[in-house]
Amino acid sequence: MIRSVALGLLVVAGLGFRPMAARSADRDGPVGRPILVPPARQIAPLDERAFWTLVDQSAKFEDEPEAQIVALRSSLSRLPQERIADFERVFDQVMRRSYSWDLWGAASVANGGASDDGFEYFRCWLISKGRKTFEAVLANPDSLAEVLAPGPQGSLEFEDFAYVAREAWSAKTGRDWNEMPFVAAMMYAESPGGIRFNDNPTDLAKRYPKLWARFGSR
Repeated sequence: MIRSVALGLLVVAGLGFRPMAARSADRDGPVGRPILVPPARQIAPLDERAFWTLVDQSAKFEDEPEAQIVALRSSLSRLPQERIADFERVFDQVMRRSYSWDLWGAASVANGGASDDGFEYFRCWLISKGRKTFEAVLANPDSLAEVLAPGPQGSLEFEDFAYVAREAWSAKTGRDWNEMPFVAAMMYAESPGGIRFNDNPTDLAKRYPKLWARFGSR
């Protein structure tokens, strides 16, 4: 009897029979060593370098502000909604960094005056020119005299640039832009950094000689 059972087992083995548990283990990985599923691919946050890359690309259309907005919105629309929100976050950081009296005085000379809102829109315009121009004017506001292309109305302002990321995020999500994870509230320090400029023409001409030579009559 024992010999018959043993012979039967040999026949089964010759047919390639394997216990169910073993087959399951082979399918899922070696016994005792489960298959490791790789984590989902993470998309890195959009940093300041990537922010400026997108702005610089759109600045190719600086002579046509509406075309620049369309180009930037198109670039943003191809990003995940989280990265669009990152763009808005970096935009706010750059706006805050440019909140200085020295730059405000330059904007005032170039535009024949600059209110709180006017200075905000001026900084939007300056950012829209791209990183190289932004950094140069931030370091030396009088060099603004060398920036030629004006904004939509001939002034150095570009209000619509402030809303492009919000509009792209809203279009991507179908939600109001106020629901963005981060929304630039345009709230800054109580006073800009640096030394306040004097509205006296003599002082402005001394502080911004190149700008005054070009825009002083406005």
